[in-house]
Amino acid sequence: MTQSTPQSDSSPPPRANTAPDSSGHRGRLLEKYAERGILAFSDYEVLEFLLTFALPRIDTKPIAKDLLKKYGTVSAVINAPIHELCEVKGVGRRSAVLLNLVKDITAYCLKERIVEKPIIVRRGDVEDYLRSKLSERRDECVIALYLDNGNRVLGDEVIADGTVNRCVIFPRKVMEGAMKHSAASFILVHNHPGGTAAASEEDWKTTERLHSAGMQIDIPMLDHIIVSKDKTVSLREFKRWPT
Repeated sequence: MTQSTPQSDSSPPPRANTAPDSSGHRGRLLEKYAERGILAFSDYEVLEFLLTFALPRIDTKPIAKDLLKKYGTVSAVINAPIHELCEVKGVGRRSAVLLNLVKDITAYCLKERIVEKPIIVRRGDVEDYLRSKLSERRDECVIALYLDNGNRVLGDEVIADGTVNRCVIFPRKVMEGAMKHSAASFILVHNHPGGTAAASEEDWKTTERLHSAGMQIDIPMLDHIIVSKDKTVSLREFKRWPT
């Protein structure tokens, strides 16, 4: 009489937090997006759908809702630091990188619309690009946009990073960037994280110093733009702008 040898179960153990109906639900999300676009989604569905590409077997709805509970908006989620996103239950490094990637691709596309394009004609595009880079930042950041003779953007550089309400700007660094890009002029941009876009006295003093430095080397400063969460302000439109 032959004895049958016990066979080991080679199938993988069930994974925690799997969603048995995920393929059907995800399929519906996919079709909803394909047919009606992102505006048909609620805020949590936007994140839920996005996370399915990084978490193929996990129910992403609770994770999406936890992210919105923590950060409040989709924009704040994709602008959150990777290490911080990883602290939310269910969000691994791959998901956190994907969320940040959406932000960076958006900024990249907006940058494509302004590089080598007339900035005067497309000021709205420039402001959209600046908001995508700065409006959700929690620390103050200064960027210089360098332009050619036709007011087309040659490139941009981060000039300084600071705390939530202070950032030290060195005129020499701005001018070095202008020389590197062979710029004919430049625009200074900085954000007011969590505050209004109104210029402070320090903002005006910085404007006056940089305007003077630019005039000395014949690379004029065309504007100083302040970006808040939902607004941009051009200091050139004020009477205090240096002449």
